[in-house]
Amino acid sequence: MLTPESAAFTALGDTLGLSAEVTDQYGAAMPNATVTWQSQATDIATVESTGARAALVVAVAKGETSVVATAGAATASAAVAVEQVPASVESVAGSALGDFAPWEAVEVVTRVQDRNGFPVFGVEVVFAVEEGAGTVDPESSTTDSDGLATTVWAMGTSGAQTLSATAGPVSGRFSATLCDPLVLEPGLELGVPRVVERSACGASVEAREAGAYFRFTLVGTSVDDEPNATVELSVTGHGPSSGAPRAFAAPRDMPPVAGPSTDPHPSRQERDRRVLSWIARPDGPDPLPDLRGAPQRSSAEPPAKREFTWGKPGTIEDNCTVALSPTGILLAHNDHIAIYADETLSPSITAGEGQLLADHYEDFGHPTIQAYFGGVGDVDGDGRILAFVEDLNALDIAAFVWMGDLLSKEDCPASNEAELMRIHVGRFNHTWGDRLYHTTGLVVHEAKHISSHHQLVRRAGDRGQSHFAVINPPWVEEGTAEIAREISARLGWESIGGPPPGATVRGSDLRRQREIWTREAHGVLAVLEGYGRVLISQPNSVTGHDPYGAGWGFFRFLGDWFGGAGEARLGDSTMFARLNGATVSEGLDGVREVTGRSFEELMVAYAQAVSLAGTGSPEVAGVPRFSTYDMTGVNRYPFSTLLNDGRFPYPVTITGSGRSAPLWLPLSESTTISGWIGPNGFRIHDFRAERAGDRATIRVDVPEHVRLVVVRIPDQMERGGTG
Repeated sequence: MLTPESAAFTALGDTLGLSAEVTDQYGAAMPNATVTWQSQATDIATVESTGARAALVVAVAKGETSVVATAGAATASAAVAVEQVPASVESVAGSALGDFAPWEAVEVVTRVQDRNGFPVFGVEVVFAVEEGAGTVDPESSTTDSDGLATTVWAMGTSGAQTLSATAGPVSGRFSATLCDPLVLEPGLELGVPRVVERSACGASVEAREAGAYFRFTLVGTSVDDEPNATVELSVTGHGPSSGAPRAFAAPRDMPPVAGPSTDPHPSRQERDRRVLSWIARPDGPDPLPDLRGAPQRSSAEPPAKREFTWGKPGTIEDNCTVALSPTGILLAHNDHIAIYADETLSPSITAGEGQLLADHYEDFGHPTIQAYFGGVGDVDGDGRILAFVEDLNALDIAAFVWMGDLLSKEDCPASNEAELMRIHVGRFNHTWGDRLYHTTGLVVHEAKHISSHHQLVRRAGDRGQSHFAVINPPWVEEGTAEIAREISARLGWESIGGPPPGATVRGSDLRRQREIWTREAHGVLAVLEGYGRVLISQPNSVTGHDPYGAGWGFFRFLGDWFGGAGEARLGDSTMFARLNGATVSEGLDGVREVTGRSFEELMVAYAQAVSLAGTGSPEVAGVPRFSTYDMTGVNRYPFSTLLNDGRFPYPVTITGSGRSAPLWLPLSESTTISGWIGPNGFRIHDFRAERAGDRATIRVDVPEHVRLVVVRIPDQMERGGTG
């Protein structure tokens, strides 16, 4: 016989002693009998012998079992029941949950424990709002194996906020305090962005009508070598469309993520720095003088053949040591350019192709370089730049220029003593009939680099030898060189009936295919495609991303907004000529000198222009805007699989792919979206109200250099399906 004959536990870890009385067949006690003990379910209760006829039972988990005692052939059992009784209900985060904005929802996780501190599984927890007129969903939840039960508590709009959670005989009480978010409505006028300063409580917006559309843009404002940073934007929605508060994951099917950023010409940049550093030394060479303004030999025929020298890789001494001397055959020329091709090329380019390059540069490239960048200089007195077409496969580069070509052969034997660009013959594979898609603009792009080299020499001459070591960063140099490509293409397009430079280009203009797919105008498509590829990727940035598209977008904005591109034909040429001129510093310092604004101010203004571009928002005085391109319209043109949905500026809230996928998320639903942002990149988030009265609170978790721009824009439903 066992004493007691049953055991009922109300908490895990509880113990109970059992004793056994052993008798023989006559009922006489057997004091020396040995008893063994066994639990029928050790996962519910365990038992251990504590003496010849005694044992200790320990409650392990909820359930029922029996403990069996055996002595010889005799057995006896005691029923064991473990039924946890809740003794406490507490919030995993503590009883004070922090400051929240009205309507803001927080996930409340409660833990139910028995009196020994073990989690209680399978018990119903009932949640109830006691103060504050908030809501809770679900109103009850069953605890999991860890004793946890979860609900979402949406705050009320005023007063104390209190929530209770009851499990069986016990309850927990949790409190939260309200803070005051920055109220952006009704003061958020259509098309007028607001830069939201940091606030622990965030900002709130409310829809005046169904279809009210809000764009939240995060923009980095650091020009330093900041790493990509994780940012988070949380929207707590409420209103007629919301129903019960709920949280859901970030959207799926986001746009493609770009690969790592790279410097397109790291070796060329380094070779130029070696030349500049050498010139800066007290015993360094002087660059050849610029003979512009002196009597030129441009009327003379360039030689039918010309030797072009190549230096070795390595130090400046290596770079100036002749390694190769290929011979170029003259294909075409005019007063401003001569086109040569390596005589060993097989197949080579044709004289007709060379003539197309020469004609494009004379008609559209030379005027661009003169108006926008102050010309290219002239160290050999012939008034021309030279373009040498050769096989550059080993360098994996489309084209380049080298500053060493502005030195004398006496100082640097590998110098060509000329304004020279080298072009990869592989670029001539991008043809359609006799129309060279990419190479015409490439020549103008490289001519801008030659112009920059001369400006570096002039600038350093004015400021002293030590200044020779300074060079434009890639995002400035490549971005403005893409401006050169674009403007020459706009001049070409104008010559065959297209809109003049400075006029706004719309998608309908691009769909006039017989004009845009020509050597005159193709550069317009090239720069727009490059820019679209930048913004569609995450993370992106101006200074650390692809310097072609990213740099062009930034400087196109400056030309439109600050340079007055839309005020007159070539209206922004004065700004760019000054920016590239010898009297202004290189890089960001030069941008500050020309604009009179800090990089942070420029990036915030740029973010506003990107947020408004192509949205149909009214023009508002003082609000930064693009003027030369209707970005949404031109990106509807199907010249790239990435850009064929008219998605500019490619919000991270796009919830699918194709034209039917909406750009936005509902304003009344609660969402948290996390992701990467470059040090001076963009992340665009779009939200749309389904009904009047839908409202939301926005909070951001971002580094100090990231700003939030909020703007209300016209309903974009027609751009992205039905939502």
